[in-house]
Amino acid sequence: MVSNYLIFFLCYFLIILSVLGHGILAIKFTKTNVSFEEIGFVGLVGIFFLILYSYVTHFFVSHGYIHNIIFITIGLISIYYFRSKILIKRNYIFLFSIFSIIFLAFIIFKTHDDFGYYHFPYSYYLNKFSMIIGIGPLNHGFRTPSSIFYLNSLFYLPYIDYYLYHMGAILVLGFSNIILVSNIKKYLDKRENNQFFFLNLLAFIFVNVFFYRIAEHGTDRSAQILIFLFFIYILSLRGSYENFNNILPKLIILLSIIISLKSFYILYFIFIIPFIYHIVKDEKIYLIYKIFKNPILYFSILMGICVILVYLFNTGCLLYPVQQTCISGIEWGIPKSEVSAANTHYQWWSKAGGGPGYSHEIEKDLYIQNFYWLSNWMDRYFFNKMSDFLLGILFISILLVGIFKAKKKELYKKKINDNFLYYLLIMLLLAEWFYNHPSLRYGGYIIFALIFFIPLSNLLSKYEVPKNFTFKTITLFVIVISIFIGRNIDRILYEQNFYKANFERNMFFFTDEKHFRIDAKLKDLSKIYNNCNPDINECSNNQEFIVKKGYGKMILIRKRN
Repeated sequence: MVSNYLIFFLCYFLIILSVLGHGILAIKFTKTNVSFEEIGFVGLVGIFFLILYSYVTHFFVSHGYIHNIIFITIGLISIYYFRSKILIKRNYIFLFSIFSIIFLAFIIFKTHDDFGYYHFPYSYYLNKFSMIIGIGPLNHGFRTPSSIFYLNSLFYLPYIDYYLYHMGAILVLGFSNIILVSNIKKYLDKRENNQFFFLNLLAFIFVNVFFYRIAEHGTDRSAQILIFLFFIYILSLRGSYENFNNILPKLIILLSIIISLKSFYILYFIFIIPFIYHIVKDEKIYLIYKIFKNPILYFSILMGICVILVYLFNTGCLLYPVQQTCISGIEWGIPKSEVSAANTHYQWWSKAGGGPGYSHEIEKDLYIQNFYWLSNWMDRYFFNKMSDFLLGILFISILLVGIFKAKKKELYKKKINDNFLYYLLIMLLLAEWFYNHPSLRYGGYIIFALIFFIPLSNLLSKYEVPKNFTFKTITLFVIVISIFIGRNIDRILYEQNFYKANFERNMFFFTDEKHFRIDAKLKDLSKIYNNCNPDINECSNNQEFIVKKGYGKMILIRKRN
């Protein structure tokens, strides 16, 4: 058992260091204005470019053992070469302490319900095959791939195999925590309790209390963590135009990763409207020129093109399951009627139309219309999961008011609320969320957190620095870390008792035949492809698919009845 954990712990930190190394190379190559001392954002830059690299290379090669060993080694060489600039004492402390605590969340037996359904199969597909055109019909999850699968595919290594497929969520959580803690420390050193001190503190509490289970992160929670960072930086920009060159690449990288993780977060592009509006209003139009001059923007566009191409090659749609983006006449494409039905299903599921052990008796098309679903949603979802979440948010808000409330600042001047436009758009997103997909995992967590925390941070910033300011903040940190550790220990004990997980022997998550069913199908289809007569352009030795050669790739065309 000891050697098992030591090997995992070693690989865990080698990957973290490698991601930082690739972040350094990317910053050097693009001349991005991010200091090496900002180790949290160096890590996010590394994640951004690893995702981009994974998308691009998947078109040509599989991410097997040799490929991944070489790639990770390059990152380690980079971090070793630049160690004197990035691995300073403070960064050592942040890196080792935060990721060591999070390692406890990495000990998993019971995974997310969708993990075996399509998270694992898609990541494993990336490890075993280069791009296969028309793969969407194999599994509903293969129609909506997330960039976190592409990131995780780079951590498939000898001995460890696929047991690092949760590493993407770990990296996002870890580097985001480093950013939040660094920002909070900066304000503590200055004894400054402004709006952004409290936003960072609230984000730290929220992320580690509500998102403590790595196995539940799926493709959603990582994006919502990064959305919190996105808002912290975009809201701070108006008072920090002198730091525009430093904040801009952070906003581009954050938004790019967010959208690549879950396509419907493309809605967050609407926050460009107040961003541009304030630049024009504050007579800083010249800054728009800097946006188009920044190399990160063009790498971000390239990532967007890759994401769209994957959707197109998997499903025949530019953005699945939006029927209007599906291109007619593509031979591997999913029929528009089926795309529309899938869209209806996703709405039906998010509106509590069905779940484990139950399904509403009304047809899906009728159920989701005209708020017919509302009473059932209130009964099955709101007065269950959502009410508990809202009470938790309310408790955190009351707790912070109780801790940090003090005498109002004498020199506090009431300003026009710079956050009004952003807040208005958040409320617009709330309306869209409630009408189309009212499930917390589909963006609800972060929308409600922002609705509570933005005005709360404004309120708390009106008070003077309270007595024992640093002590109170550190105490909150200790409580939050204790909750994170305690809840994960409780989870581990539960998995040992209920699922009979043998963590004394190893820390491997549970797998069975279901995890490999898509791989088995792809192996059979590959045999047909490899044995297909080169003089003909298609082979039909399969009950479900016609296997065709084209564009130098295997193309799967589903047989029509």
